[in-house]
Amino acid sequence: MVNEIEKKVMEFNMLEMKLNELGQQKELIEKQINEFKSLQFSLDKLEDIKKQTEMFSLIGQDTFIVSDLKENDKVLVNIGSKIFVMKNLEDAKETIGKKIVQIEEINDNLNQTAEKILEKLNQIGQEIKTLS
Repeated sequence: MVNEIEKKVMEFNMLEMKLNELGQQKELIEKQINEFKSLQFSLDKLEDIKKQTEMFSLIGQDTFIVSDLKENDKVLVNIGSKIFVMKNLEDAKETIGKKIVQIEEINDNLNQTAEKILEKLNQIGQEIKTLS
């Protein structure tokens, strides 16, 4: 009986660790979703900015330069593996929208997996109480 309790406790601990890992993954996924939604908002606002408007442009690591907007209907988009292509604004918005949907699906899958693990943790917790 003690051996059975030990097995259940080990299984419980392993599931807890998996749940913690999922939590960390969810945090990263949610951060990505927020970043893409912020980008989507910026693309929407870009249409309203007049050409030749002075603005700040990010050059890296929270460092900006003052620049003039020459075009507001085309953007460079990373399509993967650090490959960038010029896209018109509507195509860029569509690409970002698709990425958001994909990442939200991953987030939903993580939520479902976490729920299953929680159910299993509750079940094992009850089994441990019964065996004790």
